[in-house]
Amino acid sequence: MSWPWNELGLGGPAGLSEIRKAYAQRLKTAHPEEDPAGFQRLHTAYQEASRQARRAARSAGETSLRPPPGPEAGSQGKDGRPLEEPESPEPPPEQPEASEWDYGALLEETSEPAGPFRKTGEPPPPEWDFERLLAQGEEEAQETRRRKMEDLRHKNWARYVPQARQRREADEEEAWPAVLAAVRALELLERSEAPPSQWRQFLDSSLFLSVRADMDFVFLLEDFLRRHPDLSPEIRRGIFTAYEAQNASKYPAYKPLYRLLGVARKDKRQAARAKSAWRAAWRSYPPWRKTVIVLCAVILAIFFSIGWAVNLHAAYRDFTARREAKRWEELAPQWLEEDYGEPFLHAGSDGVFAPAAAPDLYFRASPYGERTEHWPGYQTNYPHILVKQALERFAEEQGLDLDLAAYSRETGDAPGAYLVSLPLLGAEEDVTALGELLEELSRQDWHQVPLTNPQGDAEYLVREPAEYTVYLCHRGLAFYEAPSKEGFDTEEALDLYAQAGPAFCRWILEQSGLADEQLGAGTYVFQDRETLELEDGIYFQVSGADPESGAERVRYLLSSSGSTLFCLPSEKAGRIPSSVFLHRGTIRHYQIDKVGVVIVMDQTAPG
Repeated sequence: MSWPWNELGLGGPAGLSEIRKAYAQRLKTAHPEEDPAGFQRLHTAYQEASRQARRAARSAGETSLRPPPGPEAGSQGKDGRPLEEPESPEPPPEQPEASEWDYGALLEETSEPAGPFRKTGEPPPPEWDFERLLAQGEEEAQETRRRKMEDLRHKNWARYVPQARQRREADEEEAWPAVLAAVRALELLERSEAPPSQWRQFLDSSLFLSVRADMDFVFLLEDFLRRHPDLSPEIRRGIFTAYEAQNASKYPAYKPLYRLLGVARKDKRQAARAKSAWRAAWRSYPPWRKTVIVLCAVILAIFFSIGWAVNLHAAYRDFTARREAKRWEELAPQWLEEDYGEPFLHAGSDGVFAPAAAPDLYFRASPYGERTEHWPGYQTNYPHILVKQALERFAEEQGLDLDLAAYSRETGDAPGAYLVSLPLLGAEEDVTALGELLEELSRQDWHQVPLTNPQGDAEYLVREPAEYTVYLCHRGLAFYEAPSKEGFDTEEALDLYAQAGPAFCRWILEQSGLADEQLGAGTYVFQDRETLELEDGIYFQVSGADPESGAERVRYLLSSSGSTLFCLPSEKAGRIPSSVFLHRGTIRHYQIDKVGVVIVMDQTAPG
């Protein structure tokens, strides 16, 4: 390697872009303050290498696009007159004084004017025999077109890459005189100790604006700042402001320049505020508009603050609830085992648990108050779940229908009422067995649940039976109600069950309106009579009688199934030989809620 290439770390002659990259890389190790001699050698080598590269580029352009040779000196033209020689270029103009800078003259003043740079001509494309192509088959034609397009693609890329590189080098070559002129202006301004006003004039000139973003100028400006560290802060701030106008701080390439300028953070913030569009718009608003905007902003801030506070409170509440729920899931099985004497498991859902011996028997338990010797510290429906399990087992064993009421049917929930459906006859043993079961359940320890959390320093724990109600009914119509707090009275239940048939008959007559139709509304009273037993079954009897005299006017007989009603006039009611006698008269059908269709055999019609 030979100088200047070895000084730049290059293996030999290179293009302008490679030279500038190498120069920028070597500037990192050749600082002007630490190694002035090395920096001077590097800078001299950079200038000489750039000059040779530009000369080589011009020579290559002139060789490729050289014009036809001109006439030699002393030659004559076609008319016999000697050809005139070109005039010699005029000497460069003198440099202006420091007080008045002619930046246009500086831009035109170059020691080495740039030569022409033209594109090389391209050979004409080959001619294609279209008749031959049309004669070929479709497959061969497609293959030929594909090869032609690939050839054109390669040819265009081979032409585009050198042209793009040449255009880039040409742009750099055209900008280089302006870069040199701008750097010369910097040197003149610094050498003549120009005032800040002259510096501002230069920074606002078209010369500086044309090269401000050129990286060659940026590198040379960094070199200038290193060599002149004593520039006043005002001048440095002016250079910073000129670059910050194009947001140079956003690009990493300008970081070394900003470090050399040494601008304080305060100046950077001021420059950012000066460029802010909304600040400029704000300053242009009239006072009334500013007032309206401020009030709207305050109102919005208040609403956002309220919403933020509400959301924060809700988030904190949810977090607390999740934390307490997790703690309860770990603590509840321990307390339940202490109170009920068997192990329990958490069932997976919030507040749902189950006995370890029966993992499908879900119930609910939630914390409530502090656990003391007088209060368990939680509420649970586990006793209600045990009652539900016992009644469902009883109904299945006895073959009875059991309906659950006041029941959400969610996992772990228990009903508040149980409807036991009984036939109108023959269920006395079922009623007795149900009374015995409920009596046995009421004596269990778990059947007694604590009341609400006692207030103050209570020294005892008040317990009452688990709250639920059992109903005895027929077709959804209850004739006996037994709340758990009052207990199940078997004798009363049996008495009411014995009257269930006539009561059901009266209900049908009232709901269907049959008695009003036959006797007249408000002109009768019902009187229960003994059941009538015939060869095919038992019938419940109710009389429609005169309210004053008590004389019977119509006799109503209801079958034990509750689906057929017989109407007899009083004169026929005293002699009923058989069930065949009942099935005479007019047939009617009544649709009654909860009961369904009731067949009526009416013999009260005249004739």
